[in-house]
Amino acid sequence: MRNWLWLGLMACMLGVGAGQDLESYLRLRKQHKVSQLTPAGALELVVGKRVLEVEGVVRGYTAVDDYTSIYLEIDSSKSLPIRVRPSDRWVLNGQVRIRALVQVTRENEWAMPDYQLLGATYASTFARWEAQERARQQTQPPKSQPQNTPRPPARGKDLASRNASPKQPPTIVDWQTFARNLESYVPYYYQAIRKFNPRLNPATAEQIARAILHFSVRYGVDPRFIMAIVLVESGFNPSATSRKGAMGLGQLMPGTARGLGVVDPYDPIQNLEGTVRLVRGHLVKYWSQTGDPDGWDHVILALAAYNAGSGAVRRHGGVPPYKETQNYIRKVIRVYKQLCGVKE
Repeated sequence: MRNWLWLGLMACMLGVGAGQDLESYLRLRKQHKVSQLTPAGALELVVGKRVLEVEGVVRGYTAVDDYTSIYLEIDSSKSLPIRVRPSDRWVLNGQVRIRALVQVTRENEWAMPDYQLLGATYASTFARWEAQERARQQTQPPKSQPQNTPRPPARGKDLASRNASPKQPPTIVDWQTFARNLESYVPYYYQAIRKFNPRLNPATAEQIARAILHFSVRYGVDPRFIMAIVLVESGFNPSATSRKGAMGLGQLMPGTARGLGVVDPYDPIQNLEGTVRLVRGHLVKYWSQTGDPDGWDHVILALAAYNAGSGAVRRHGGVPPYKETQNYIRKVIRVYKQLCGVKE
């Protein structure tokens, strides 16, 4: 291991630049469809080949002939040996904190993973861009909802209070206003989650609240519907595992998680992204069959598919005659109505 003074001199001799420009990094990020950091523990669970995003401090490097690897400290207990191409040798220039896209290759679960740096930028540069994006999203209205998709019912604390039956859903109000004021709803969802699971530490509860709101807006699903599903599925316990092997907040089965690209089902962010995306898919599918976005039929079928599988719904031509599934649907709808302020 060479000292960092020598490292800096070598970087200058090699003509290392100031780092990959942000625009190039963002293009690469978009190309690989990466939208968030990957938890450190999830990196070792990859089987096959995937591109993931990490952030850390370059603590050192080794160089043998044309083969160079950096040691990227992700957290205090984990460093990754990442191969670096000549064009990315600017990361050798001192103990820099970087945001990086890494290709992880692993033949099987017993093999050691291989890490290849695809691109990186200074973490401080990325953080400034991220803050600007958040500010822009709060001041600009989001893109309109695609046509022919289920609309979410009422927003935030301005909830419908009229009576409703399964044929009479809550009143629909301005979804775009809800999206613009997303940040103001975080405390309400945080408080509800802490009430549902008092054992959660505050940081995790806030993380879950923000993730539910963020992914609900991204996929056009009422966040209270997701809250109801997660409460019934796991009681907001990110570590929950069922007897059948379902995992995490949304109780994703292993095969379902893999199909959704969820590497670590016990990571709240990954689990909730997969859960909301799965719910959205079911809602769209059954809305297209029932043709009534304001009714409850597609909601009931979506819940049946989430619990028993869409194959069971297809075989039985509707809600399967399973007591567990029927009770599940009733529980979720009851909680959902309560969160919507709808009286039975």
